Amino acid sequence: MYQKEKMILLVLVALVAGGLTGLPGSAISKSMDSIPTLTVCEALSHAAEYDGKVVRIRDQVVGTSEGTAFLGETCPGIYVTDSKVWPSAIAWTMPTAKGSIIHPVDFSYDWSSDKKVKRKWRKLRTQMPDRCIAVVFTGMFESWSNSAAKKIDPGGHYEISGFGHLNAAPAQLVLRSADDVAPIMNCK
Repeated sequence: MYQKEKMILLVLVALVAGGLTGLPGSAISKSMDSIPTLTVCEALSHAAEYDGKVVRIRDQVVGTSEGTAFLGETCPGIYVTDSKVWPSAIAWTMPTAKGSIIHPVDFSYDWSSDKKVKRKWRKLRTQMPDRCIAVVFTGMFESWSNSAAKKIDPGGHYEISGFGHLNAAPAQLVLRSADDVAPIMNCK
C-alpha cells in the first residue's frame, strides 16, 4: 500500500511542481465548516495553537521524489526554535507513516478526493500555467515545541529535529484529503 500512496503523491506533485506564488487570502474560498483554512505563514506563526489539530493548508507546493511540502515564500524566517531559523515549509506525510507522526491519527487518506482534485486540475491547466493553480489539502497539523525538537547528536551538540526530507521542515501535514485546486488571483 505504501508504494501506491507514494506514487499518487508523486503524480500530484508532478501536477503542481511548477511552483505556486501570489496566493491571496481569497484565492480559494474558505469552507463553511469549522476547519480553518490557512496559508503556511498563518499556520507557522501560530504553530502551537494548531499542533495536533485538523486544518486546511492552501499555498505553494514544492516537491521531488524525496518529499513534498507547502512553501510560504512570503514569510521567510517566521518559525524559530532556539537559534535555528527554519524554512517556511510544511511537509506532507501520509497517515500510514506512523514512525514520523507525533499525535494519534484516527483517519485515513481519502483517495476519492485525490481523483476529484486531479480531474479539476487537468481542466484548469488547459486555461493557465501550473504555477497559477493553487492546491488545498486537509490534514492534521504537527509541529515540534522547542523542548521536544531537541536531541543530542553523537558529538554532544543539540540537534533540532524537523519533518519531511532531511528533516528540513518545522511542521508537517498528515494528509486526510485533497480538497481543491483553484486559480491564483493575479498570477501571470
